[in-house]
Amino acid sequence: MLLTMSLTKYTFVRTRIMMHSSRNITGVIALLLLASIKPAFAQNLVRNCQLEETLGCPSSNGQLSYCKYWYEPGDGTSDFFHSCNTGNYSVPFNNFGFQNARSGEAYVNLISYYPRNGQYREYMQTKLACTMQAGKAYYVSFYVSLADKSRYAIDAIGAYFSTTKIEQNDDNLIDIVGDVHISNTAGQVIKDMVNWKIIQGTYIAQGGEKYITIGNFLANDEVVSDEFTSWEKELASYYIDDISVFPVEPIIELGNDTTICPNDSILFDFSDVCAYAGLIWEDGSDDLLRWVSEAKTYSLSGTIGCTQFYDDITISHSPDPGHFLPADTVICPNKIIDIIPNDNFSSYAWQDGSDQPSYSATSEGLYWLDVVNTYGCSFSDTVLISGLTEPNFRLGNDTLFCLGEETTLDPGIDSAFHHFLWSDNSTGTILTVSDSGEYWLQVINPCGEMTDNIFIHTYNCKPAIAAPNAFTPNGDGKNDEFTLKAENISNFKMYIYDRWGTMVFETSDISRGWDGSHLGSTAPTGTYVWLAVYDIRLDDHSYQTKKIKGTVVLIH
Repeated sequence: MLLTMSLTKYTFVRTRIMMHSSRNITGVIALLLLASIKPAFAQNLVRNCQLEETLGCPSSNGQLSYCKYWYEPGDGTSDFFHSCNTGNYSVPFNNFGFQNARSGEAYVNLISYYPRNGQYREYMQTKLACTMQAGKAYYVSFYVSLADKSRYAIDAIGAYFSTTKIEQNDDNLIDIVGDVHISNTAGQVIKDMVNWKIIQGTYIAQGGEKYITIGNFLANDEVVSDEFTSWEKELASYYIDDISVFPVEPIIELGNDTTICPNDSILFDFSDVCAYAGLIWEDGSDDLLRWVSEAKTYSLSGTIGCTQFYDDITISHSPDPGHFLPADTVICPNKIIDIIPNDNFSSYAWQDGSDQPSYSATSEGLYWLDVVNTYGCSFSDTVLISGLTEPNFRLGNDTLFCLGEETTLDPGIDSAFHHFLWSDNSTGTILTVSDSGEYWLQVINPCGEMTDNIFIHTYNCKPAIAAPNAFTPNGDGKNDEFTLKAENISNFKMYIYDRWGTMVFETSDISRGWDGSHLGSTAPTGTYVWLAVYDIRLDDHSYQTKKIKGTVVLIH
């Protein structure tokens, strides 16, 4: 159902739809929907066509940019008048006279003829919501009224369409290519200061036009003018309001409700048609290019220029057989696997061209089947048959590791098509152990089985140092030396200092202790400081240097 709302009687809608299979793409089919006239309302491609949307309240001349989407393409000072202003830039009173807006409370003023100032011109330009399509017809209209304070009235106000934005570095006449596309009838001077006059016509697009520019595109010597005896400004100034560009052929339509194969998608592509349409899908997205495949109702609404738009389409699916081939499997040497679909179809096409309902596989590989069901929908499915032999693995050589640590036994076999049984009755692909003992693994697959074992031993490899806090070197054979007890260290050195910091003993032999002497004499009773420096092993390739110190009391 299509519904658009604007000012005229009929609407014309166009779109492009493309379909593809999501599982077995055989091509992309572009469908151009037939143009059709529907008793709805036309779609105005001009954004802010009544000039009511603002980016600010005008407070000076040359502020056309305050009118949303509109701007002056050159250096002219096109005016935007709005009732929000209470001075010279208001509606209906402003510094060019008095005029009610044709609709709403805003309009634009363009100085379109100013002979005392050469070829001075003012224009207004905007980007259309939709790009014009080559060979298509567009009905164009806008309204003008001569400002009260104008000395002159002219016959040359028109609209020009361009593929690119017109930009001019001065305030002179814009030099266009070719003729003005939509214009007032030549010789018919527009001099009504009370009523609004429509300027209208049909334009056949060359293709790619995106911009509309309004103003006087004729040189002074080509303009037909009338002159008033009572005037304040030596120029011709026109108010502009209510601009419309209606396509006479379709712009956007979702099409009729349809049924598609479940593997197909429909592409709604408006990206090259209406880049500024402001459309919203039922899921809240604003994509102008959208693939849809789910069976449901899709709707599109929003604004095309100045037109509120709504359309919807319901998509249904024919039955989907899903995965109709068996699950991926393995084949053992000298074996045959029969691949049989789990449903009946109208036609079959296997990877080698066979057209039979089943297939006998004798080797590993990827096998695929294209089928067509009774609804004429195509489906594809595949089955991967991997080659497999009986298990072959090693848990490794018998080994040992530090007490309190863990090691992982890994046979290096993935879990697909294999069953694992460890000595502790676990069934994972790996086993983490921390105790001494014998461990074994049995692996079974469709082609055979294998068992391997390994012995694990643990030992204490934690580094440690212990030191007494006193010793008595009196020759009684008991505690006669100060000696450090150490395990699992290397590169050992020990230094002993008296209370004045003098080193009295050093050694790099862990088994050698201090006998309480210094320089051949007995050291005095007291407290001494000892320092030990050594390396501990971090792993098979790296070590870390440690330092530890303490005190010991020498007692005679």
